[in-house]
Amino acid sequence: MNSEINKLLEIMESLLAGELCCEEAQQRVDALSMEEFPDLYGNLFHYYGDDDIRKNDSEYKQFQDGELVKLISHLKSGDIKSANSISFLHES
Repeated sequence: MNSEINKLLEIMESLLAGELCCEEAQQRVDALSMEEFPDLYGNLFHYYGDDDIRKNDSEYKQFQDGELVKLISHLKSGDIKSANSISFLHES
C-alpha cells in the first residue's frame, strides 16, 4: 500500500477514534495529494461539515460514522473505487 493511502488511513482512524477533530483531520488531508481519491476528497467535506449535526443527532452520527468505518475498511483492503464512492450523504 502506498504512503498516501497509509497516511489517509491513519487520519481517518484517528478521526473515528476522536483523536483528531474534523478541522485537524481536514488540515492533514489537505496536505495529501489525494490524486487517487478525487471523489472522496470532496465528499469528506460532508463529514467535516456535519460535525455539529452529529453532536445533536445520534442516528445521523451512527450513519456517518458507519460510512467512515466502511471507508477505513476500503482503504485497508486497497479498494480505491469503493473508497471513492463513500459520500457521507447516503449509505454506500
